[in-house]
Amino acid sequence: MLSRLLLDRSGGHRLQVLRDAEMHRRSDVVSEAQRRHDQQVDLARLLCHARDHVPVFSRLLGADGSITPENAYEVLARLPVMDKKSIQKDPAGFVATYPMEKFSNSTGGSSGIPLNFKVDRERRIAGDASHYWANGLAGWTYGDRVAMLWGADRDVKDVSQTVRSKLRAWVDNVRWCNAFDMGPERMDGFHRQMKSFRPHIMIAYAGSAFTFARHLESRGIIPDYPLKGIITSAEVLTAEMRTCIERVFPVRVFDRYGSREFGPLAAECEAHEGLHLNEGDAVVEIESADPLNVPGRLIVTYLRNFAMPFIRYDTGDMACFLRDDVCSCGRTTRRFQRVVGRMSDTIRTASGSLVHGEYFTHIFYGVSGVEEFQFVQEEINRYRLLLVGDRGRAGQYEAEWREAIAHAVGQDAEVTIEYVDRIPALSSGKRRFTLSLLEG
Repeated sequence: MLSRLLLDRSGGHRLQVLRDAEMHRRSDVVSEAQRRHDQQVDLARLLCHARDHVPVFSRLLGADGSITPENAYEVLARLPVMDKKSIQKDPAGFVATYPMEKFSNSTGGSSGIPLNFKVDRERRIAGDASHYWANGLAGWTYGDRVAMLWGADRDVKDVSQTVRSKLRAWVDNVRWCNAFDMGPERMDGFHRQMKSFRPHIMIAYAGSAFTFARHLESRGIIPDYPLKGIITSAEVLTAEMRTCIERVFPVRVFDRYGSREFGPLAAECEAHEGLHLNEGDAVVEIESADPLNVPGRLIVTYLRNFAMPFIRYDTGDMACFLRDDVCSCGRTTRRFQRVVGRMSDTIRTASGSLVHGEYFTHIFYGVSGVEEFQFVQEEINRYRLLLVGDRGRAGQYEAEWREAIAHAVGQDAEVTIEYVDRIPALSSGKRRFTLSLLEG
């Protein structure tokens, strides 16, 4: 109750988040017909707003004078797919001209393509509520202790910059461990911290949870935490990762899919029968002739951001749906069978430290002039940063990038920055934003 009232943001943000999260939980068990109706109403509202106030969509939807819940899906289907590159070419064209409070956000881009974007207050509330909803599928309840094995630049700074933020994190029972710095001694420290804190839930990059589990196992440590579950996200959780993590820790793994643009879009429940979609916040399409068996391009229309609507947005990932049977948990939402993509490599430095691949995407948050990037480890102490973009604009950041990279991989590392016309794909057709060529 203390965190709900005394430490709330202006406008009663936290109480609105709690109400929104409760709506998500109720929506999980309504009939398919009711959920479809609610989604059509929200979609029509978004499309009308985009037509009237967003330049790009005003041009695309100008002929659609009447957009109603009954025809919203059909109108949506006629729109072209948008992606990060199309936004980069005309960023102002995707921002609503309607007067509203707009907040800047950005992503380093798990696909290697960074993006700056705008969000409104509704998106902030919806994003927090979707985290509560997704955490709840893993057994979390409001007030439970949460350990974050996560990125440390923006997220940890947000927690540590002010006394109020520190106090809020303390009252919310959240503790942070820096997944961008996971050498053996650091992981020993994480273990001591978590053993003392005894989190109910640990939230981690899939690769970081896997690395931490292998480290504890190599030390012969049998952790008695967390108490309820481990939530993995930000990259693909392989069967090998899941088996290892669940062998070391005393709880099950709950996988999650989401992004900086939308927050959690799908999450695994206690039945572990696929990932339930957050259908209250998004219309999800898979562009495949057989979306139940053949992975296809994952396209999202996000219903909760009117400052800069993401409509038929190509996430850069691929996914498969599960058949429409109701999950044994009783929730009636559609589910992903699996999500393909976002496999980043962990960098092993000359000093023995392990640096999670997400670290290098965060270097590009808020940067202009970079369309794509890839960070490649060629030898134990030799690296290459490949960039597609405007060298004139991007060049001003080079000293800052070198400093950030050296901080992670060592001051004596050799780092070459190279501007290229395109980033080469792997033989599999995928392109990792962080790639280690070391063996073993």
